[in-house]
Amino acid sequence: MQRLDPPDPSTYTDDQQRIAASIAGTRGSIRGPFGPWLHAPGLADPAQQVGAFLRYKSKMPGNLRELAICTVGQHWQANFEWFAHAPLAIEEGIDAGAIELLRTGESPVPLTDEEQLVYDLAREIITGGHLSDGSYTRGIDALGNELMVELIGICGYYTLISFTLNIFEVPVPDGEDAPFGG
Repeated sequence: MQRLDPPDPSTYTDDQQRIAASIAGTRGSIRGPFGPWLHAPGLADPAQQVGAFLRYKSKMPGNLRELAICTVGQHWQANFEWFAHAPLAIEEGIDAGAIELLRTGESPVPLTDEEQLVYDLAREIITGGHLSDGSYTRGIDALGNELMVELIGICGYYTLISFTLNIFEVPVPDGEDAPFGG
């Protein structure tokens, strides 16, 4: 059972109304971390704007973005995150078998060289909070400065989302299986 339900829309402040309209306008509905975030409009608004940029306006190719998001979601065992983004990763061209291997904690194969690099970088970022000199150089050489900054942003933002989902126990929708149990 979800620990913190979204605020009742009939009690929204003006800020909550504006933010809820922005979230629903971009994403179609208020679900996942956005319901709990509405309790803190000062966080919800800039956080959802960062997410909208990373998801819809980033220069990161969709397959790489969604692979990085799924890597973060798997690391933190964030059921809703995986539910929302694993299908998008497949739609963006990541092999369905690789996504299933990733879900189970195995190394995802097959991946393209660029996908493998992004997976490796994302794993190193989220498991240690750092990149070795070699990994950093490989990332910059392959992705360039802008995409490296965006990749780090994706890892950080979706860690925030994973923490929100896990701590407030945001469930996957009724009738859907929780990818990591629970």
